[in-house]
Amino acid sequence: MTHFLLKLLLSCLAITTACVIVAAAQSTEQTLSPAKLDGKLGYVDSRGRFIIPPKFDEATPFSEEVAAVKICSKDGLPYPLTRSTVLCLWGYIDKTGAYTIAPKYIAAFPFINGVARYWTGPWTTIDKYGIIDKNGREILGPTFDSISTDFFEGLAPFRIGDKWGYVDTKGEIVISARFASADRFSEGLAPVAEKNKYNVFIWGFIDRSGKLIIPPRFSSVGRFSESLAKFGDFNGKYGFVDTSGKVVIKAKFDYVTDFSNGSAEVYIRTNKKYFDLHGTEQPRMKAGKIDRNGNFISKPMLQP
Repeated sequence: MTHFLLKLLLSCLAITTACVIVAAAQSTEQTLSPAKLDGKLGYVDSRGRFIIPPKFDEATPFSEEVAAVKICSKDGLPYPLTRSTVLCLWGYIDKTGAYTIAPKYIAAFPFINGVARYWTGPWTTIDKYGIIDKNGREILGPTFDSISTDFFEGLAPFRIGDKWGYVDTKGEIVISARFASADRFSEGLAPVAEKNKYNVFIWGFIDRSGKLIIPPRFSSVGRFSESLAKFGDFNGKYGFVDTSGKVVIKAKFDYVTDFSNGSAEVYIRTNKKYFDLHGTEQPRMKAGKIDRNGNFISKPMLQP
């Protein structure tokens, strides 16, 4: 019985130790962040210890367990697409620092929804954007003149010529290129622009089928957050609309931020001035905070 209990105790201890190790590894993985040392970038844990040595020229935060990194060489690196050499290339690493995709892109972007966009660079007649999976397999070869954001809600805005549409994570065009400009989806809606008779952008919102839900009528718009989106009118003022396009907070502020946790920051220009770091005179602003009804949570105060 004593021998059995000893084996049971040792087994439990082994399991507990394994769980602690796994939990510690997961915790480390979740907190790896880019950090610089002697001009190179690596990744540190929450205590600031280098887990991946600093050897990259640029490094992005981890997204979906991989990170895009850039390496450079004064002697040049072989660029597979053109069979020439370039000074810098991007690839992807895992959280051990091992390459999951060797450096071979002029520009590479974070993985979102299992895919990432890449750019071939301006040195060839290609100069296009494509889409890859985590194995480096091309979901869509270099096809678009631009893919302006990562994939959110499974879609990303792309440009062919001067028109914008949306592509999904399978590389299929789901909304044809017919807009003058476009931004990423958020809460099921995406900002798109048309040009009016004066060749000025006017903005509205579409749903995932490409249907105009809020017809273009704003000078500028933001993304929906907590069912509200900021908009700018043609007098340079900002307010908020809901998902039906109804103006719920009138355009009366000189700038606003997106809603977060039930509030948004608002800014009001004053007659006072200051000089920025470039020596340019700028208006000083009062900053406050409003709730979803446009009521002040904190009244605007002059910023230092």
